[in-house]
Amino acid sequence: MWIRLNISLLFIAFFFVTSCGGMEGIYESLGYEDELYADAPENPDKNKLLDLVNEARRAGRYCGDEYFPPAGKVVWNELLEAAAQMHSDDMNTYDFLSHTGSDGSSPGDRLEKVGYEWTTYGENIAKGYPTEEEVIKGWLESPGHCANIMNPDFTEMGVATSGKYWTQIFATPKQ
Repeated sequence: MWIRLNISLLFIAFFFVTSCGGMEGIYESLGYEDELYADAPENPDKNKLLDLVNEARRAGRYCGDEYFPPAGKVVWNELLEAAAQMHSDDMNTYDFLSHTGSDGSSPGDRLEKVGYEWTTYGENIAKGYPTEEEVIKGWLESPGHCANIMNPDFTEMGVATSGKYWTQIFATPKQ
């Protein structure tokens, strides 16, 4: 009888885990969703971020099924960092993850707001990565985010964090 009861309990637990999307689903159903996400560093290391991004660009790589040949270096831009900070703060304040701001703004709107005149831009966002290495690794494993990192048209970058949120903006200024 105990064996049959234990097997039944294991089946119920298996069903619960698989139907709720694994452990994340269990934690979220119990109200522990935020415990799944680590805080980002308050002041991420700009040089480390640039080194990691430029190392990826130097090597070339596949982003999903698309190959990107080696690309030139990007440099840090304080205005891009300011636009990224604005968006990370917004996502942290209102607890959402989207390229559209709580006020309906786009990344281009945020760049214009900080006075950056661009010809092209791209934005990566993330939630819950505790280190620079982990967030860059996560972005490189995502085809769309990876394509932004590898885009040879981008010459400048800025990154900022707030709470659990990261925003990375790439752009090329108007000449």
